[in-house]
Amino acid sequence: MSVIAVQSVKMVTANMLLRVFFVSDYPPSPRIEISGDLKEKESVTISCSASTPCPHSPPKLTWNLQQDPPNTIEENTDRTFTTKIQETITLSDTHDGFTISCSATYPVNEGREVKTAEERKTLNVSYVPKDTSVSISPSGLVSAGSWVNLTCSSRAKPPASFSWFKNSKDGAIRVAEGKFYSVKVTSVTDIEDYYCVATNYLDNPEFGVDVYVTVKILGIITLYSTLIIFECWLRSQCCNKPVKVSYSSIILSTTLRPCVVIFPQDAGEEDYVNRVIEIQAS
Repeated sequence: MSVIAVQSVKMVTANMLLRVFFVSDYPPSPRIEISGDLKEKESVTISCSASTPCPHSPPKLTWNLQQDPPNTIEENTDRTFTTKIQETITLSDTHDGFTISCSATYPVNEGREVKTAEERKTLNVSYVPKDTSVSISPSGLVSAGSWVNLTCSSRAKPPASFSWFKNSKDGAIRVAEGKFYSVKVTSVTDIEDYYCVATNYLDNPEFGVDVYVTVKILGIITLYSTLIIFECWLRSQCCNKPVKVSYSSIILSTTLRPCVVIFPQDAGEEDYVNRVIEIQAS
């Protein structure tokens, strides 16, 4: 059986105090301690310590916070010893969910063998909203009178609360609370600017990307015996001169539905132009 101290017996004579250590094949696990609040931007000191029955042959502590950390031996008030390592870090959202692993390796049988014990602790770090964004559904062309759904997303701990605002000439107006907000598209040419704000108890709101809900009426046209001539210019494949191509048709009592274009602020808008000439038929 290997020798590692888990308990001791005192033998007292007139002139000395002798500790006899009994050994176990299962060394005690080290202990991980964290001082400070686990919040983003807070500095905390993390330590790992292990019982040290023999200070002249102490355990070696290692962990995944740093390579080859300096081991220090401290004497306790009860005249026992502890080996310790520690590190001070500034927390961020990337530390949330990180698992600290600390190992204590004890030499036994005069160093010919080692026994290892391990301890793990997972960090639970709070942080303000990150990566706040807005999505639109449906995107592209929609009909006037239909609804457009806006969704606000954010990464935060604890989870974020969302507020929706609409920019107007009088300033921002709060229009809704919650992750989702729906906008009804009107039949009048308009540009509506919405954005969401994500917050949690850490009191550092993050503004979501502005969403411009742009309503463009492409046409409500009723045609009676109207001759429409569409003109487009194509480049000839055989030469570099433009070639004019015309198409004519008679359309009777035809109604074109209105449509609108919905796109986020950072989306590009391409213009497609058709030249339309209306000639009243005789």
